[in-house]
Amino acid sequence: MKKLVLAIFILATCIVAHGQQGFELNVSTKLGYYFPANTERHPADLFVSNAFSPAAGISLGYNFFKSTGVFLGVEYAHLSPDKEDLFSGENLDVKWQSVNIPLNVQQGIWRNFYLTAGVTLVRQIKGYYDGVSTFSQQKIPEYNWQAGAGYKLNDLRISVQYSRGFSDIDKRIKTSATSSSGVTVRHREIFMKLEYPLWKF
Repeated sequence: MKKLVLAIFILATCIVAHGQQGFELNVSTKLGYYFPANTERHPADLFVSNAFSPAAGISLGYNFFKSTGVFLGVEYAHLSPDKEDLFSGENLDVKWQSVNIPLNVQQGIWRNFYLTAGVTLVRQIKGYYDGVSTFSQQKIPEYNWQAGAGYKLNDLRISVQYSRGFSDIDKRIKTSATSSSGVTVRHREIFMKLEYPLWKF
């Protein structure tokens, strides 16, 4: 976490020091398809299902040249996959909503086409169990990487990206005030993202 904050601070300092007019404030929305990797090979009926994951947010970008930009944002993501409880067999109310902080670089490659890559800090805000024992506590925050390609249609940027977690996460789903249901997953998602500048300065 400290390394990420330091990297963001250094990046922001370099951008401000550069001093040229190239900032833009963007609004973004995306629709993702979440299909987590079952790395520990849980039985299919005990693993979480695939699900759609819509998100919306804002970002501050800086264009170094005509074809290179860096964007730091914040977004709210809604994710509610299905999962069956190990003991009762009932369907759990899984709510993995999160506030995400993506840091992306966009590089133009030909005409209006560009490549994008970056990392995202994921801070889950709902649906996890923070029990008293070390075993019951879920690792927060999570970190994902993503890469993709996009197209500029005037000011609108449309991209398709693939995202994957850097590591497996033991998700602790809260089932009551004192109990949880666990499953180990590695984040995996493909999404379409739309970005539009509200203000250039």
